[in-house]
Amino acid sequence: MTFRDLIGQEQVKQLLIESIQTERIGHAYMFCGPEGIGRRTMAECFAEAISCSSQSAEPCGICSACTLNKSGTNPDIIHIRRQDGKASVGVEDIRLVQDEISTAPQFGKYKVIIFENAEKMTVQAQNALLKTLEEPPSYIVMILISSNNSQMLDTVKSRAVKVDFKRYSDSEITEAYTKQNSEGIDSRLLCEYADGIIGRALSVTSFSEYEEICNKIANALIALSKGGGRELCCFENLLAEYAEKKEFFFFTLYSILRDISVFASYGRKVALQNVQIASKIYSLSESIGYHKAVKCLDLVNKSWRMVGQNVNYKLMAEALAIRIQEVFHG
Repeated sequence: MTFRDLIGQEQVKQLLIESIQTERIGHAYMFCGPEGIGRRTMAECFAEAISCSSQSAEPCGICSACTLNKSGTNPDIIHIRRQDGKASVGVEDIRLVQDEISTAPQFGKYKVIIFENAEKMTVQAQNALLKTLEEPPSYIVMILISSNNSQMLDTVKSRAVKVDFKRYSDSEITEAYTKQNSEGIDSRLLCEYADGIIGRALSVTSFSEYEEICNKIANALIALSKGGGRELCCFENLLAEYAEKKEFFFFTLYSILRDISVFASYGRKVALQNVQIASKIYSLSESIGYHKAVKCLDLVNKSWRMVGQNVNYKLMAEALAIRIQEVFHG
């Protein structure tokens, strides 16, 4: 992948391209922005460009480094990430980096080390990295990818070029999604869900997936409005089923409840977000009503904030299901 293949982030691309063209490549960069904003993809594009023997912003595609980049096996591009089962990057991981730093690149002019989730480095690990940041070999380029700069030591931040990633426009989100997916989804809803973060949009693989989750949520809400324990378990199981895509699940749940509240208040005069389940929304608006739907929206908001605070997801899901049922049945 090259810079030309990337949509958006023009300022970032220009900064990196100019650094290559003027041969003023820094020894350390800090790519800052929320998860899914494209920092890792940009880091890989930059790494592939400077590892190419042509030393151009557009890799030649035929040299040894480029050939290895295509298969993801270039030994001169190293990813440092948390080990499975560990919450942080420790000193032992940095020692491995220092071993890599001590050897020159095998193919190109640079050896690139990409630190994924750099904010997960412990204080001890960051201090261990400082010596390398202060006196790096000429062939080393380090890219620290961070979504929370407050977790990074000032001494580390001061030794890296800060590169801020901006949220994408709706047109860029739509373009990127269309480029990757042959099956479309309502662009207005997609952009609302993405909120300027391209990774969120691309995580929605197809309209059929979106339609499926809408129907499952609507059916679960209908069952909750009618029944008791069995229906409650079904809703809890649905929350568990989408634990890996909880952000998408909560957004869809919220948009459905919002449609119910709006329709209960204004009737058929308004356009629904989830038109593919319109009949179910009409039914729920009659059985639930405006005030109960608004109370449920508040519950969903509070529960999602709890997820962001690392509250146990299973316990939160069970509590949310119980509270929604309590609201439905007064």
